[in-house]
Order: sequence, then C-alpha cells, then structure tokens
Amino acid sequence: MLNNLKIYSLLTLLFIVKICFAQPGSGETIDGIVGVFADKIILHSEIEFEYQQFLKEYPEKRNDSIRCDILKQKLTEKLFSTKAEVDSLPLSEERIEGELEQRIQYFARQFGGEKGLEEFYGKNISEIKQNYREKIRSSLLMQEMQQKVLKDIKISPTDIKTYFNSLNKDSLPYFSAEVEIAQIIIEPKVSKEAKDIALQKINELRTRLINGDNFRTIAKIYSDDKGSAVQGGELGFFGRGMMVPEFEAAAFKTPQDSISKVIETKFGYHIIQPIKRRGDEVNARHVLIRPQIYKADIEASKLFLDSIINLIKIDTLTFQNAAKKFSTDKRTGARGGFLADNNNGNSKIPIDELPKDVFLIVQGLKPGEISEMQLTTIQSANGEPIKVWRVFYLKSESKPHIANLRDDYQKMQIAAEEDKKQKTLARWIEKNRKQFYVQVADEYKSCPSLNDWQSQNQ
Repeated sequence: MLNNLKIYSLLTLLFIVKICFAQPGSGETIDGIVGVFADKIILHSEIEFEYQQFLKEYPEKRNDSIRCDILKQKLTEKLFSTKAEVDSLPLSEERIEGELEQRIQYFARQFGGEKGLEEFYGKNISEIKQNYREKIRSSLLMQEMQQKVLKDIKISPTDIKTYFNSLNKDSLPYFSAEVEIAQIIIEPKVSKEAKDIALQKINELRTRLINGDNFRTIAKIYSDDKGSAVQGGELGFFGRGMMVPEFEAAAFKTPQDSISKVIETKFGYHIIQPIKRRGDEVNARHVLIRPQIYKADIEASKLFLDSIINLIKIDTLTFQNAAKKFSTDKRTGARGGFLADNNNGNSKIPIDELPKDVFLIVQGLKPGEISEMQLTTIQSANGEPIKVWRVFYLKSESKPHIANLRDDYQKMQIAAEEDKKQKTLARWIEKNRKQFYVQVADEYKSCPSLNDWQSQNQ
C-alpha cells in the first residue's frame, strides 16, 4: 500500500511538473512548484503570498526561514486533508457550499457588494467560487482529520501537575497583575410610542414606493441600515439561514421587483424588494426604520439597574445571578457577567490588557466592590452603536507574580491541554507522513525545519 501510494503520486505529478515549470532558456518566469505531497502541489506564489501577509503583521521579523516554516505548514495541511480523503471522512457538498457562500458574502461586504468583488478579481461570482471551492474543501477535510485525531484528548489534574513540574523553574512565565471583573449591562427598552412612530414612518415610505418613488433613493436617504443604504439598500445574494427568519421569509416569498409588506424583526421595521433570484439564493434591497430610544426610556433603564444593585447590596441576589437573569449582554451574562481574556477565555485578565474605559473604573475598586452606574455607548449584536447603563463588580485582583499552580491553575490547565494536543498531533504526523511521496524544491532542501519531511524520499 505504501509503495503504491508513492508511485501513483509520482506518476501523476510528472505531467504537472512539466506544465508548471518554465522551460530552460525560454526567458519566461512561470510560477513554479516548491513542494509536492502525494498528488498535490504547493506553488511558489502560495508561499510568497503567506510570507507577505506575515510581514505586514510582523515587519521586524523578515527572515528567509519564515518561508521554510510556511512550506512545512503547507505540507502538514496537505497531509491532513489527503489522509482524510484516504480514510473517506464524511464531508457533504452542502457543507462545502455553505462555507464557500459565507466567505464569498463576507468578502463581498468588504468590497461594497458582489459587483465590487467581481470588479476587484476581474471574474464573476461563479468563477471566484470555482477558484476557492477546492481550497475550502481541503480546509474542511483538514479540520475533520484533526478533530478525529484529537477527539479523545482529556486532561486530568495529574496531567496538569506533571506539565507544570516539567517546566524549567528558571523560565516560568511572569504574570502581571490580573483582575476578575463581572458586568451587568441594561439596554433601554423601546417604548410602544417609539414603535408606533417608526411603524408610521415605514408605512409612509412604503406608500411612496408603491406610488413609484425610486427604491434606491429612498433607501439612501431614510434607511437606518447605513451599511446597505450607501448601496441603495442592496444586500447582495444570500441563502437560507443567513438572515433572521422573518426577513428571510419575506425576501423569498415576495415576487421579484415587487414591494413587500412591512416586516418587523428584532432590528426594526423593513420594506424589502427582491432584485434577482439565483437557485436557492436571492439578492434584495431593503429599507430599515429602527424605533428610536428616547430620554424617558434611558431613565427607565437606569432605575431598573439601580433596583437590581440594591437587591445585590442587601444580599437578596448575587451579582453573578443578577447578570445571568437581567443583563442584556447575553455573551457575558451567561458567564455570570464575567469578562474573559480574548487570548484564552480565562476569567483572570491582565490589568494592562483591559480597555482604557474599563481600567479607569476598575482601578478605584477593591475586591468585592461594585462600581457606580455609567451611561456608555457599546456596539450591539448587529454592530450598531447603542447607549446602555453598565455597572462592574471586581471579584479579585492578584499581584504580579511568577506562575504557580495555586494562582494560575486555569492557565496551566489550558497550557497542559494544548501541550498534549500538540504532542498528539506531532506523533500522528510522524507516523502518517511516511505513507506519502514528499518532495521539496532545491532552494528549500537546506531548511532545518524540513529535514524530517525530506529524509523519507532521499
């Protein structure tokens, strides 16, 4: 089996290599192959693209060895995706198409719509999808294979202690002061009067559209969805499950170029005009009128938060339970209001990594204290700025210290689990890469990081 795989891969690639490399003396510079794994190739342009992206983020780390590391990573990715194919891991076309569609729509939004994306690439959407489909497929196969390899990984207290004791005591990490902070956020509720005003306005706009006013113009002037308003309300193509249910149902139900009834969603009131259908996708324009928050609504939410704090202070309610029950920020509310370190999800956050506005509030608190209420502006779930009332609770504060199991158990647990995963993957790679033909271009043969990948074929 091993020899058959290698021979098949080598024969398959003979033709590819002839096509991809420039003929000697031709004077042409053609993108060349720098790596071969089984029947797959890695091009010079792929390495260069990744290298330039790396330099944008770390310009001070310019080094040719980075290219070696990138090629090693590419070979590793090919191993995982190829082994997934050999093992026939399940991967549906629907999943590939769904992931592809999500990425296309994401990039389309960056370019102001699908037309902008097509202009940037000089290709239509179908051609762009065709270019990326195989990359998406390989990426998903790699994920499936890694999940299979790591699915039985568990970490015990003994593993954590063993990992910590294996660390060089002279190079244990030094942690700056850390805090555990919880918050309760109360977003003002929209009043019935505000909803009535917004509904009246959207109905007036719909009447104008029915009577012949231009949809694009109405959207640009009146829509509260500023992202699509600049495009005349156009959203680009979207499929099932990509919009909130009420909006999606109306967009697919309303005849092309017609004006929908007024639709209410959690974002406000919409009028929708489908532009074009493409299979199970639709491109549509919309106008959004969002009910306004008035001063009385803000004051009512302040009084509500004040009543919650009073219950906490008289020990009728804990801060954590109050956050779970009442906070309108569901992300932190589910954790009892606690903020989390963006790097590892730990509830203990280095104080120098706190947002400036949070730091200024917390620095004046002692453990166990609750801050004064503050009216502040945050981003809502749909990316819009909203005014909310917010209060913080400081559970604990640690001094700067060298890592130890008592204060840093959670960090050591995460590190020990990651270490175990990396060692498991390394053993799997070492065992399975030998099944396949591997070759790298001459310019990479001196890379120390690629020694193991080359030796099997020398």
